Amino acid sequence: MAKIIVPKANEQEKVLFEKLGITLREFANPEELEEVIVHYLDTHNVLHLATCRDDEPRSTPLEYFNNRLTVFIMSEGGGKFANLKENDRVAYSISDPYDPVADVFGARGLQCWGRAKYFNKNDDLNTYAEIAKYKRPNPSLAKIGLDKIADAFNFKVVIIAPEKFRFLSLRNGVRNAEWRRE
Repeated sequence: MAKIIVPKANEQEKVLFEKLGITLREFANPEELEEVIVHYLDTHNVLHLATCRDDEPRSTPLEYFNNRLTVFIMSEGGGKFANLKENDRVAYSISDPYDPVADVFGARGLQCWGRAKYFNKNDDLNTYAEIAKYKRPNPSLAKIGLDKIADAFNFKVVIIAPEKFRFLSLRNGVRNAEWRRE
């Protein structure tokens, strides 16, 4: 189950958006917002993962793929794993390029708060095989003959289960719509 919170626009905001031809979006149910979020996840491939340990935050840009709202990351290692070992709470953000000079209402992005777990690929090949079904094809690796070599590495697989999303797409009338798992 999930619930949604969509901020109500004040009168000034309503007038401004109407003047710009932007219809503020209402979501009838959590599933409707969920589909918007899934579409955004499906059409992007880089996130900035925030982890924290000993009051020292770390943000790492990483390629990802997803199965609906669950995000998967494959990584060879790094400080994020030391952080995850101590603290499974994570956040990530994804955004589109933004040029406020060209379109001040062009901001579009997603924030997520959740919990992460990880495993070494070779320690659980069955789980890896299930997750790998959602990997996006990478023709550039295949073109140079490296598509099979990548699978030979024993990388770590991160699984992020979302607890909360906040989505912004002003040009599409979405103002910080929030989805929360109950």
